[in-house]
Formats: sequence, structure tokens, C-alpha cells
Amino acid sequence: MTLEFVQAGTVANPNLDSDFTNMMGWMSGQLANGLGFNAGETFDPPREVTDRRIETDLSLGIGNMPFNKAQFPQLDPSLQAVGVENFFPDSVLFPNLTMHLRAGLPWRSDFAFRFADMTTPPSYRLSNSLTGNGQSNSIGATLRKHCFGEDGEPLLTFAANYNHVFGRFGYATSFSGNLPTVGGSNTPVNESVSGNLGWNVNSFGLNAIVSQKFGDWIPFMGLGYNYVTGLVNAGMTAIDSSGNLGPIQGAATSGPAADNASAIFGAQLNRSWANWFFNGEIEVVGPDKGQAWIAQTGFSLPFYIGRSGKNAGQDQTGRKNPPLSLEPGGVILLQ
Repeated sequence: MTLEFVQAGTVANPNLDSDFTNMMGWMSGQLANGLGFNAGETFDPPREVTDRRIETDLSLGIGNMPFNKAQFPQLDPSLQAVGVENFFPDSVLFPNLTMHLRAGLPWRSDFAFRFADMTTPPSYRLSNSLTGNGQSNSIGATLRKHCFGEDGEPLLTFAANYNHVFGRFGYATSFSGNLPTVGGSNTPVNESVSGNLGWNVNSFGLNAIVSQKFGDWIPFMGLGYNYVTGLVNAGMTAIDSSGNLGPIQGAATSGPAADNASAIFGAQLNRSWANWFFNGEIEVVGPDKGQAWIAQTGFSLPFYIGRSGKNAGQDQTGRKNPPLSLEPGGVILLQ
């Protein structure tokens, strides 16, 4: 794209490093808050796992990470005139692939490990003029306790969660134009802009979910609270290939807002070959409330793997399970 720099008066090769630094401060802060919400997403299908048994689920989702342009910094007039903030997106949609490996514990509890991957497609576009490639991974764990849910009553599930999100993203764009210099002459520039982002974010969360079985359907809803720590680093450099202007650089580091909360909702459909579920989370407390969201759909296997404990033979509604097993003790038990 071609940009035209316009600036009142005359300046000699203005130093725009501070402007780049301010932009990176804004970008790292916006990304930190978005990742803080993303790190708190820990959806677990509303299904109770029997003591000493194991099951797994897999889901694919998409999330929205907003960038608040109202907080974009004031820049040098030459950058303001061309609307440099339009290089950056108003929001970013990102994919998410998540897997849980869950094990049943005594006293109607279960424990799960969580693995998630977010990889952008090649030459992913953040805006019309900004492309990039990156990857983010998440590892975590969840401890749940189930209450009620017998004789047709709702199931109440409490969860304590921890997630660690880490990743990086590289992006690039370019512009050409004329920059006023001393004496009123114009200096042509041809700038190649590149940048890198990197993050390490930790989330400690508590969820409370209510679910109710209606035939094969289990709708659910609840709330989640997360305390978030970590850092996001952002850097950007512009190189003038014409050699008329020296490199422009900026870098900044920001942390996420410490507190956020989300509303959680969805449903699970139980079938003999797979249990299908979908869920959504939207931020209701935090800097991106009402704008940051995640939606997922996936399936969990409708059987347990492992030897049963004293609660074997019942699911979360108290119903008896069919006594189908592959060897004595119930190595695999279908429900």
C-alpha cells in the first residue's frame, strides 16, 4: 500500500522510536488482556467420571480477541495523518484445538490434564495490510467436585483450574511515501515493517456449573472467575530500503488485568458411539467484557477405561450402567 506523510512545519528525519514504543505498549497490553481471558477458558463437559476410570474429550473452537482502538496512543502528526492505527486490527479471531484426559477420583471427584493448540494458517491476515504467523499452546489441570445430580435433580459441579499459555507471533507490513525534511523538501522512504510478539500467561480459576439431564440432552450454565499473571512482549522495527531514513524501533512489555470472569453455557448430547457437546464463554468482568468470547464444539468418548471403584455402575444421575465389560473388573464399561 502507499502512504503519504503530511506534517505541519519542517523537521529533519523525525525520530519516531517513541511512537513505535507507544504503539507496542498499546499492542502488548491489548494482547495481554485477551490472552488472560483465553487462558481462563477450561471447559469440561458436564459428565461425572467414575472413581478410578479414565475418559478423554477433544474439541475445536474459535475465539475473539478485541483490540480497543479508543486507547490507541497519540502519535507524531505524520503518522496520524495516514491513519497508522489502521495497520492494526479491531479484533482477532483465533482457532483453538483442545484435549482433556480425565481420571475419576473418590468422593465424586475427577482430575484432568488439559492440552490446547492455537496455530494460525499460513500468511494469516490480522488486517488488510498486516499479515503474520504464530502459535500458542496451553497446558493445565482441573480438579472437579460433583454434588447432587441424583434422582433427576440438577448436577452442580465445582472446579479449580490452572492453565499456562505460552507462544509467539511474527507479523509484517510495508509502506512507501514522502517524509518532509528541513527546508520543505520531501524525502522518499520505502519502509519494511516487521514485529514479534511473545507471551507467558498463567491463569488460576474457579468455576461453578449447573447441568440438568433432559433425555439424551444435558444443557448447562455457570460462572467462572480467573486470577491472571504473566507478561507479553511486543517489538516492531521499520527499515527504509532506500537508505534515506534510519531504522525506527520500538518495544514494550505489559501484563494482563489480574481479574476477569466469564459466563459459561452450552449443552451435551449423549449417544452410544460419542457424546457431542458445544459451549460458549463470554467475558462479563474484565477489560474486554462483552467483547471477548470463545465457542467450542467437540465430543467425548461414551465409555470409561480402567477398573471401577466403589461407585462403579452409576453415572452422574444415579442410573445403573449396563454391565458390559471386556474383562472381569470392567476394563471398558459402556453407558
